[in-house]
Amino acid sequence: MPYFTLFMALFFISTSAIFVKWAETPIEAVAFFRMLFSTLLLLPLIHLKELLSLSSTTIRHMILSGILLAGHFWLWFLSLDYTTVASSTLFVTASPIFVLIGNAVFFKQHPSKKALFFVGVALLGGGLVAYGDIAVGPRALIGDGLALLATILVAGYWLLGQHVRTSVSTNTYSFGVYAVSSVVLLLFSLIQSVNLVAAFQVDWRIYVLLAVFPTLLGHNLFNWALSRVSASIVSITILGEAVWGMIFGYFLFQESLTWIQIAGATLLLVGIGLFLRRNERDIREQFAQQNAATTSESER
Repeated sequence: MPYFTLFMALFFISTSAIFVKWAETPIEAVAFFRMLFSTLLLLPLIHLKELLSLSSTTIRHMILSGILLAGHFWLWFLSLDYTTVASSTLFVTASPIFVLIGNAVFFKQHPSKKALFFVGVALLGGGLVAYGDIAVGPRALIGDGLALLATILVAGYWLLGQHVRTSVSTNTYSFGVYAVSSVVLLLFSLIQSVNLVAAFQVDWRIYVLLAVFPTLLGHNLFNWALSRVSASIVSITILGEAVWGMIFGYFLFQESLTWIQIAGATLLLVGIGLFLRRNERDIREQFAQQNAATTSESER
């Protein structure tokens, strides 16, 4: 069941780039109203008793998660103004590399040398994509950099979710995180002097679509899965978003793809996929060794 849910979440979350590209209003408004509508749609599903019983530590983690998600959306939406859907989405799907780093630093899950080799392959692929964008112009390269920063933030979001979701229900966690993101993105909009009233009148339908499909049927399903599978597994699934990004960009926005970019995309996806496969195997082996050591001690 979790894997079918992840497959469905992947499709829905991949529609985000389409709606963002179609929006005519500033990206701050797009990100803010996406989170605001998502929060409001979740409100009827929240159990007030659970919300009030959250510990101070859990609340702090949810606030941080919301800030990271807000920054992720802002930077990623901004990157779509500079580079192609394919390149931007491709860099965002590199989050497993940063999930690996986070797991190593905070959860002491250290990858093997083979896993690190596959990370190198993925980084080479990302470099080729960036090199291909140099031919498009420095503006596209700026978009790649913004997408990469967005990737780092969403990796932190997944890691925090992996930790918090063990004790908080999906809807309560998502509601709290989306509410915090809404506040942060509102501040971004005010700082940038964005006319939110005018933006709402122009693109409110896009905002609703962003809230329903990539958020509630995308991110929310991923949040549900985080209590059943690791953040690494979620990251594996998100790799498919790069493929959808290329398909959508090519057919809906007539975005051309160079052979260098296609080769880089292939290397990036293969490298991350092989790394995650190897990393999961390493974790299973470490778990088996720990169990064997525990059994040996108990027999003594």
